[in-house]
Amino acid sequence: MFKPKTSRDPEFRIPLQCIWLKLNGSWPLAVGSTEAEYLYGMAYTLWSLYVIISVGITICFQTAFLLNQFGDIIMITESCCTTLMGALNFVRLVHLRLNQRKFRQILQQFVTDIWIAEHEHEQISQQCRRKMITFRIMTVLLSCLILMYCILPLVELIFILDANAELKPFPYKMAFPFNPYKQLSHYALTYAFTAYAGICVVTTLFAEDSILGFFITYTCGQFRLLHERIDQLMSQLPAVGVDRVEFQKQQLHQLNSIAHKHNRIMCFAQQLENFFNPILLVNVMISALLICMVGFQLVTSKNMFIGDYAKFLVYIFSSTTQLYILCGNGDTLIQHSTQTAVHLYACGWEQLERGSTNKEFRTNLRFMILCSQRPVKITAFKFSTLSLQSFTAILSTSMSYFTLLRSVYDDNQE
Repeated sequence: MFKPKTSRDPEFRIPLQCIWLKLNGSWPLAVGSTEAEYLYGMAYTLWSLYVIISVGITICFQTAFLLNQFGDIIMITESCCTTLMGALNFVRLVHLRLNQRKFRQILQQFVTDIWIAEHEHEQISQQCRRKMITFRIMTVLLSCLILMYCILPLVELIFILDANAELKPFPYKMAFPFNPYKQLSHYALTYAFTAYAGICVVTTLFAEDSILGFFITYTCGQFRLLHERIDQLMSQLPAVGVDRVEFQKQQLHQLNSIAHKHNRIMCFAQQLENFFNPILLVNVMISALLICMVGFQLVTSKNMFIGDYAKFLVYIFSSTTQLYILCGNGDTLIQHSTQTAVHLYACGWEQLERGSTNKEFRTNLRFMILCSQRPVKITAFKFSTLSLQSFTAILSTSMSYFTLLRSVYDDNQE
């Protein structure tokens, strides 16, 4: 298993919830040459393929149920929630499996260029850690959601139905090409298989979102450190006995160092953009439908089991929270990147005397300002930018879908 390390901070750790990417077979492997490492890599690859196949089979069972219930708006919208969630994370699992090398490169560049050790910059490091609390909240919400889906059918079976009931509940609405009720062992195995597929779906969702948020949060922290260096660029006057020309050369050297760091940050952000934008596109497209359908279930369903009602409430809250956190982090990245130009212009460059060194300083500063005016952003495959404006647009689209779906339902009722 690939474990990125940095000599600057031996205590570097990936967020705890990201361990699920390792358990689901999505974490990149270290490049090994021994026979034991080769065998381990083969076993880990087979496990990841099992996870992907199990999620794909479960989605097929759910899709079959949708086709059987075609025409029943209530049943279709209820089943579509879990089917779309499964499809979203099936794409994520496949994407992570096919881009192991790129994922490993991003992790390595993060610990090299972006990670902020607490003993070096305590205040910024603590701010970044506090911002990661929102991803822990999202993890708790989604964990509660999958637990409800896996446990509530068993509660219904034990306390409402009977172990010998002809039709027993499953975690999601599914239609099978075989009879899962033939024997209790068949039911138990089918239940365990589909329930674990759902666990893989939800854990991949919050684990991958957490690693993306982890990257973006510390990238914003690097921008804050960069701004502090820019503000201090002209704050010190030359010491007594120091030649003015030599002082200007020192300032030029510092500016070039800042430009180099700025370039490294932007290169890392571009890597994030290239790696995550396909799955973010799928996320944005499906989120509007998910929020619409869950809201429709809450408004239209009658005589709903209290457990199902609680399940849908957690579902819609966790879905909107997940989307808001992602868009909020993307918006923060845009703001921090665009503030760089303001700090550069206000650094006090006019204090330098005229001369060849000063001319080179101003030229380099001008290029940096031009580069900084273009915001660093994460997009959904160039179709949409991860920002709070996109979040409100998705909610607006979801409400439009909800209004259309509600009108169709009311017409059918009449």
